[in-house]
Amino acid sequence: EMQFTDDYKLSLQDLSSGASLNNSLVFRSEILQEDLHISGLAEVELSLAILNNKAANLSVALVSLPWEEGRKVPITANIITRGWADLQNHKSLDQSEKIIEGDYYSLRFYLNPDDQIIPKGQQIALVVFSSDKEFTLHPQAGTKLSLDLKNSTLYIPVVGGKEQYLKSTAP
Repeated sequence: EMQFTDDYKLSLQDLSSGASLNNSLVFRSEILQEDLHISGLAEVELSLAILNNKAANLSVALVSLPWEEGRKVPITANIITRGWADLQNHKSLDQSEKIIEGDYYSLRFYLNPDDQIIPKGQQIALVVFSSDKEFTLHPQAGTKLSLDLKNSTLYIPVVGGKEQYLKSTAP
């Protein structure tokens, strides 16, 4: 289990680069040894608990690292895809459910569709955090969440499947 604390003031760049160690969880692939084509819907299945509140935002982003900056950086250079969920809707989008602090709940949801080639030399990283500065509500900072790694999975739509992913990330 790994914990992180909500703070909407932090940018996705800060959260993914490790500049803020306590406010996100970042899981990096090996450095790509060849280009990797991602096309379709990435999906996450996460087991989470809210440790000190009754509700929390949940944001997930798939990014390409290292983060590139500058006016001529293409829009697809850093953020591959992202998505959001509400733990209170872990069973259904149609009905909210009260959350018991410390209990783990499973969520499964798709990230935004995408089709792009991640270039050789980059890393793919999954960033799990709470409030997204650009897209979610901005609650008071400090909500703590815990992710159960054993019961969490990321599905990436790689053209060529698992074999291509393993080939691209093999050291």
